[in-house]
Amino acid sequence: MLVLPALCAASAPAWSAEPISRADLVKPQPRPAQPGDAERVEPEAAIDPEDVPKPEPRPENPKPRDTDTAAPAALEKDAPPSGDAGPAPGTEPPKVEEKPAAPDLMPPPRPAEMPADEKACRMRLTALGVRFEERSQLADKAGCSVPWPIAVSTLSATIPLEPDAVLNCATAEAMAKFTAETIAPAARVILNATIEKVRHDSAYVCRARNGTKKLSEHAFGNAIDFGAFALSDKRVVTVGSAASRAEGEFLLALRLAACGPFTTVLGPGSDADHASHFHFDLAKRRPGSAFCQ
Repeated sequence: MLVLPALCAASAPAWSAEPISRADLVKPQPRPAQPGDAERVEPEAAIDPEDVPKPEPRPENPKPRDTDTAAPAALEKDAPPSGDAGPAPGTEPPKVEEKPAAPDLMPPPRPAEMPADEKACRMRLTALGVRFEERSQLADKAGCSVPWPIAVSTLSATIPLEPDAVLNCATAEAMAKFTAETIAPAARVILNATIEKVRHDSAYVCRARNGTKKLSEHAFGNAIDFGAFALSDKRVVTVGSAASRAEGEFLLALRLAACGPFTTVLGPGSDADHASHFHFDLAKRRPGSAFCQ
């Protein structure tokens, strides 16, 4: 019979109470290659987690110090208002284009003494039986101007003009002559009546031509718009609304005859603005020329 306890006691190492360190451990050696072993790739050595460098902690955004929250006095003074970041450094602020002011075209004051041609014109009006009153100078910064205006209340000794028409003297004289030489005779011949009254729709008014920036001849007291003619037989002939063939012939005769005494003649059919009146004016044109429609 074998005695095992004695054999085990002889081969077992003595127990040590001291802890075993990692360096005391015997690392296993790899097995020698054997015939028939397939060629294999050794795996990468394991990495000890302790050998892996730990990433540095990400620094937190530094909190502003109390002294950083208040801007220096110089910056506060130049700081843009809230919501406006202001121009970028090194750039000029955008330029704001200003619209040019409208030019002031106010005419100069008229002379203290009335010119000789104005005096002569008034004498001719009086001889034609025209009644009128003097008015103060008309002037506007837009350029409208009548230095020596008059308010005309009659076209002859017997034909009133309603309402009073503020005009320059030259236009008033042309209107009075046209009444005596054309309007009154045409009424007698074509309508078998006399003119009792003439109504106008516009004389002086400071405005531009419709659809343009150019001043109208009305702005210089240089135009008048005839609207209707009251007859002795109680008929009223309205421009653009002839009630009979005779009235139409009368209006056509006036329109044709006006081209010459006046340099501009417009009426129904010229455009929508003149559908209900005759526009007569003395616009400056080449000698002997006129614009008539």
